[in-house]
Amino acid sequence: MGVADWISIFMALIATASVIVTYSVFRSSTDPLIIVYAEPDLKRPSVVNLIIKNIGKGAAHSVRFSPNRPLPDKAYGIELPINMPNEMKSGPIVTGIPFLAPEQQIILTWGQYGGLYKFIGDSPIEIESIFNAVGRHSFLLRKLRSISSLDIKMFEQSQSSEYGFGPNIVKELKDIKEAINEISKQRAN
Repeated sequence: MGVADWISIFMALIATASVIVTYSVFRSSTDPLIIVYAEPDLKRPSVVNLIIKNIGKGAAHSVRFSPNRPLPDKAYGIELPINMPNEMKSGPIVTGIPFLAPEQQIILTWGQYGGLYKFIGDSPIEIESIFNAVGRHSFLLRKLRSISSLDIKMFEQSQSSEYGFGPNIVKELKDIKEAINEISKQRAN
């Protein structure tokens, strides 16, 4: 084999690598990607929401979820409750989602820290999301997967109650009460 043959082989390898990189970039810009995560509800102090979101650029079809262990349902209690919360038996995590558009999300009221921590404990729950991506031609159906981790322990010292309209309403009502008391004192004198 001469130098020209080696150069041809090297150029063929570079062309193949270029095609693989281009295809990977194309897929990442057109495929759906489903994530499941917990987030404090800033409008309702102490409430934690469970969010299912398609952060990818394509639509997800026939979304199913496979957690490595059961999830709690309506696990309320700021402090650790006496009774164990119920296991999730209904909803999109159990039944799946037929279609999730790009950037679409589903928000579920999941519970409060105490109830969720009692059920989940210190080790996170892993959720595998299994979904289909349909290409430009309906016969190009691809099955995709992603894994999310639900860890309630990260909210142990958080203060979501500082945000939202609830605490602001309470503050305003206290200010109104003080103003009324001040007016009452001035009229009494």
